[in-house]
Amino acid sequence: MADWRRSIMQLAILSFSVGIMVPALGQDADVGTRAERLTLEEVVVTARRRVELLQDVPISMTVFSQQQLSDNNIINSGDLATYTPSLQTNTRFGGDNTSFAIRGFSQEFRTTASVGVFFADVVALRGANAQQSGDGAGPGDFFDLASVQVLKGPTGTLFGRNTTGGAVLLTPNKPIDEFEAYIEGGAGNYDMGQGQAMLNVPLSDVFKLRFAIDHQQRDGYLDNISGIGPEDFADVNFTAYRLSSLWDITDAIENYTILRYTDSDNNGYPGSIFACNPAQAFGSFCEADLAQRNANGTNGFYDVYNFIPDPVSKSELAQAINTTTWDINDDLLIKNILSYGTLETKQRSSIFGTNWIAPTGDFLIFQMVGLADNLPSTDQESMVEEIQLQGTAFDERLTWQGGLYYENSQPRGDYGFQSAALIACDQDSITSGNPDDLRCSNVFGIGSVENNSGGAEYTSKAIYSQGTYDLTDTVSLTAGLRYTDDKTEGDVTDTIYKFPTAPPGEFAPPNPALTQVERRTPSSDSSKPTWLLGVDYTPEEDMMLYAKYTRGYRQGSVNIGGSAGLDTHDPETVDTYEIGTKTSFHGSMPATFNMALFYNDFQDQQIQFGYFAPSGVGTTGIVNAGASTIWGSEVEGNIQLTDNLIVSASYAYLHTHVDELEFPQLPPTVLTGPNLTTVAGEPLPFAPENKLVLTATYLLPVPADIGSMRFSTTYVYTDQMQAVSETVSPLGTMPDYSLVNLNFAWDRVLESPVDFSVFVTNVTDEEYVTYVIGLWPYGVEGGAVGMPRMVGARIRYNFGP
Repeated sequence: MADWRRSIMQLAILSFSVGIMVPALGQDADVGTRAERLTLEEVVVTARRRVELLQDVPISMTVFSQQQLSDNNIINSGDLATYTPSLQTNTRFGGDNTSFAIRGFSQEFRTTASVGVFFADVVALRGANAQQSGDGAGPGDFFDLASVQVLKGPTGTLFGRNTTGGAVLLTPNKPIDEFEAYIEGGAGNYDMGQGQAMLNVPLSDVFKLRFAIDHQQRDGYLDNISGIGPEDFADVNFTAYRLSSLWDITDAIENYTILRYTDSDNNGYPGSIFACNPAQAFGSFCEADLAQRNANGTNGFYDVYNFIPDPVSKSELAQAINTTTWDINDDLLIKNILSYGTLETKQRSSIFGTNWIAPTGDFLIFQMVGLADNLPSTDQESMVEEIQLQGTAFDERLTWQGGLYYENSQPRGDYGFQSAALIACDQDSITSGNPDDLRCSNVFGIGSVENNSGGAEYTSKAIYSQGTYDLTDTVSLTAGLRYTDDKTEGDVTDTIYKFPTAPPGEFAPPNPALTQVERRTPSSDSSKPTWLLGVDYTPEEDMMLYAKYTRGYRQGSVNIGGSAGLDTHDPETVDTYEIGTKTSFHGSMPATFNMALFYNDFQDQQIQFGYFAPSGVGTTGIVNAGASTIWGSEVEGNIQLTDNLIVSASYAYLHTHVDELEFPQLPPTVLTGPNLTTVAGEPLPFAPENKLVLTATYLLPVPADIGSMRFSTTYVYTDQMQAVSETVSPLGTMPDYSLVNLNFAWDRVLESPVDFSVFVTNVTDEEYVTYVIGLWPYGVEGGAVGMPRMVGARIRYNFGP
């Protein structure tokens, strides 16, 4: 980290903390001519599966309102992670298919989620086992929400999937008993266009409907220099629909239903090349590629090379969620949550973005993420059923809940990939699902086209209970226990097509005599208890101290894209010890100050590694090879300095260390590798040591008949972090970076029902890296880059009161 950046960050944290500790220094101001005053509002959360105030919950968490999401132009998972210390994303397969990491707990490729994502209390739909998709928050999830809550630390006792890192809760707005509606349009650079609308209608005293739609499109910021396929990549094009109903069947029984559908269709995210390693096998190809780009003036930070005529990046999600709540009496409530959803994705991308020419003059496909026209990348259906009991006892000194959980996710049909590697091919032929159509030339004698098709079925069952007992008026004890049984069954057919070496410029069909077909049915069973033991101490009304010990667990699973012998892995566990405080201050300068210190003992860690299989196709394996120590601190707070100015700050310090990594002997069938994401003595991937978010919101002192104007600015600092082991690549650690974002909002313009806002993200147009692939041992290094400056404006017309 640069010394000046570290000094600024430390000074900002110190200043913020001092300001919170002396709230009596401020004085009330005259607001007679102002439209309104800013206030620090109490924040309602559902982090313990019941409605509580944020300051009463002994969990380190960050909460966003819909206004904050809109002001900061948060439309996907990567945007959310930007503003949340301790939260990062893995962007290996682009912005639509990211996975979350919290406190260093990341979802390695082809493992299950370490951070659970929940929409309306239901875990995200399972995604592909062969490529990254599902298990998270996708396009169209971040609109018309009551809140987004990021919970840090193991949350497996109360939530549907046991997770080691934490959880992200997306809570949509429920229908209300008043008519309200709005229509909104927006525009920005990169030809951004956005449209959004919402209609809430109470059809009767007991039945209400809410409909919302969100559409957004934007050209890509990655420039395609190949002349093949679209002009740009990393574009946005999605439409999301949501229909919800709230039916008060009786005074005691409520039925809440959500139907949602999202369709996203864009060009995808081919990789960028950063550097070449001439000492390795393909280094000369890489050097020739970059030399040509430099000569053509097409080696800019956002320039990528695409060699696929018809790249594909599509996702289609449909889901129905029904929640029935019955207040049996004042001390007992029963809730039934039922969900069914489907997720289909299609992906075809030149993931490394290489432009390599073989000695024969033919274009060499180093590796591609392939898709046969008849084979989706994901085609999964998921069902969740949960019965939950909540209640109080002993004169409400005991608050408890418990339940039964069942989840099943299975393929609707075969899915997978068809990928070419280390071979020259007719690009128009290799997307065919008919092998007779394939045309390639094996210029090095080791290349092939692999078709990996099948799927995986996941079944999870659990029973759980948790209760908090008020031992005294100031001391509460919490205990929770969950037992989870997970089973994963894969069924996959690997077909390897080998080709002859054709004359330069010519291609031939596969050689049937060399075609290899292998069917594998890997399976994994894992069962573990998880628990929570905690104590809360409230010495005064506005201060809470807490300490807790939790056990987290992430299931073992299968890897249908791995080779035989490398297609299953076992569960991992973590013991987490945390102490924290939540404090509120009142008076002329209201403030909140929350802090947590944590220590994690991480065992049987699921470690990802890349290798080339006997087919010559690069793939990913998972083994339980590691044990790590993770400790750190998180600080969040707000202070209202004046009636017009609120300053918010959040900071995370994270120390991760891999204590040991006992990598097993690889099967002799592995051609080369492994390329590890981390090794003993190094930090965990996607775990920056320091991350700081500072936001100042200022309410302009204008007359009430002008409207309400507020201006906010946010500074985000993210420390350097490792993507792959430095023993694999000297570029494996991504540099630190800073972002500055601005927003201006003008509500009720000239006393009209019109709201207007302008935003600028990445004001300084910082160039930063979000992912490194780890191909240095093969002669090239590349990955993914972050978004440039984005500018936009929105205008909304509100109907109703």
